[in-house]
Amino acid sequence: MKTFAFVVLISLLPATHKTIKNSPLQLTYDKVMMYDFDGGVGKDMSIVDAGGHIAKSVFKQVILDSASALSLTKKLGQKESFHDEMASCFEPGLGFVYYLKGKIVLYITVCLGCNVVVSNIPLDPQKPDKFWAGGYLVGGPTKPFRAFLNRLLKKYHF
Repeated sequence: MKTFAFVVLISLLPATHKTIKNSPLQLTYDKVMMYDFDGGVGKDMSIVDAGGHIAKSVFKQVILDSASALSLTKKLGQKESFHDEMASCFEPGLGFVYYLKGKIVLYITVCLGCNVVVSNIPLDPQKPDKFWAGGYLVGGPTKPFRAFLNRLLKKYHF
């Protein structure tokens, strides 16, 4: 009986990490950070450099609350979030980094000016993403996904 009670108590404790199973994007993470940084030619081209470090040009960073992190993850895994028009300036200023036990598991670099999203792993399981500029390029974020990103920017005062 004591063993059963212990198992029940352990199962009721909050999880320290989340695994998203209802999205094509299968991720296990315990923290998602949103970064404002200065990117572009001659600057940081990604929120994470080739050495696995966060860009040196970060202005602001926040930890997303669990609801925002879950919504972002679901949207990243939906094919309806991408495949819009893109331009070619690529001067990114927005980055999202997923961590598990302090290690980076996924990072997304976004240029809202040219509507380009680049990640370190393919985001679209239905169609192979193109490898570009040190990461995987999906079609541009759709209007609803851009609206979601803008709501995050407002919520966290970016």
